[in-house]
Amino acid sequence: MLRSIGKSLKQFTQLPQPPLSYLHSATSNLVYDETSYNILEMEQEFNKLFPNCNPEQLEVYNAVVEAVQNKQGDLFFVYGSSGYGKIYVWKTLIYKLKSLGKIVFLVASSGIAATLMLGGRTAHSHFKIPIMLDDYSSCAIHHDSDIDVLIKCTSLIIWDEAPMQHRHAFECLDHSLRDIMKSVDVDNANKPFGGITVLLDGDFRQILPVITDGSYGEIVSACITRSRL
Repeated sequence: MLRSIGKSLKQFTQLPQPPLSYLHSATSNLVYDETSYNILEMEQEFNKLFPNCNPEQLEVYNAVVEAVQNKQGDLFFVYGSSGYGKIYVWKTLIYKLKSLGKIVFLVASSGIAATLMLGGRTAHSHFKIPIMLDDYSSCAIHHDSDIDVLIKCTSLIIWDEAPMQHRHAFECLDHSLRDIMKSVDVDNANKPFGGITVLLDGDFRQILPVITDGSYGEIVSACITRSRL
């Protein structure tokens, strides 16, 4: 139960401890959970979805798959209103990458949006993003933890409803992923999100970041469009 939220019994020394061989197992439980699916079923689902993609959906699909396979670590934003087929593209991408044995993170800015996504979670919960954010914030992810190991194995992060999140949340995740991924390759410290491909989506005509008693200018400056990313 603790491992499912990125923690371990070794963080709670007042509790009886299991053997060290279990605590320091070579394979992270989170990695095991994310890869314990039937690859053949993933491929079958992909084959059902892919032929029905329209040209614009294929453009998004091809760009993201190419970035993942070439380990380019690109950052994409897909702008579109509800009903434009974004979720269809996400499903196609997820089934394709999982059929190749890759790990995909599916997160959203709000709990309601997360419940509409297969296996979705809020970004704050998944990446341990602090509630109070500024330009220097970083995620509460410890080196050598299960979530740290999982991130190093991740190929793609899909973040739904991105425009409603404060830009500091994306920059906070960027700081942390650069720090984590530089242990895999030192060049990753200079790449957005540590070289992991990130796909954001949303509609700027919906809810923007909520700034308490904020002016129009303060709300706009909190948007991802004002981020250095």
